[in-house]
Amino acid sequence: MTEQTADGGKTRGADLGGAAGSVLAIVVGAAAIWNSSDFSMLGAVFPRAIGGLLVLIGAVYLVLVLLGRTRGGSPLQGSNLRRAALALVMLGWAYALVPLGFLLSSAIAFVLLMLIAHHDRWTAGRVVIYLGSGAVVLGGLYALFKIVLLVPLP
Repeated sequence: MTEQTADGGKTRGADLGGAAGSVLAIVVGAAAIWNSSDFSMLGAVFPRAIGGLLVLIGAVYLVLVLLGRTRGGSPLQGSNLRRAALALVMLGWAYALVPLGFLLSSAIAFVLLMLIAHHDRWTAGRVVIYLGSGAVVLGGLYALFKIVLLVPLP
């Protein structure tokens, strides 16, 4: 449904796509909270906090949609193929966690995501910086989750 603006232009109706995304965020957040019941007390902090935020933010946005305080977004610019590839790599990463382990599956996903997301010309220096920063981030996350938060990683 579109509306006319004061200058005769058309605006988009309610953000139904955002409402659907909000429902999905609520479901994912609730699932994260539910599935974290098997974690240690410290290990459950992160999934419960993120799950709670997903539920809260999704619910707030749904209320805004119901109150008519949102508008549909404008068409996306860029490559839908890249967006689909990003989603497929993330899905593949989630399924590869158990058989390959956290570090190996994350390293593979990191490299694939960099190949998909990078637009500029590749240089040797850029490759070294990307791989080095990726190793630091993955190693830091592994240490944080495994050693500090005691999250059971595959």
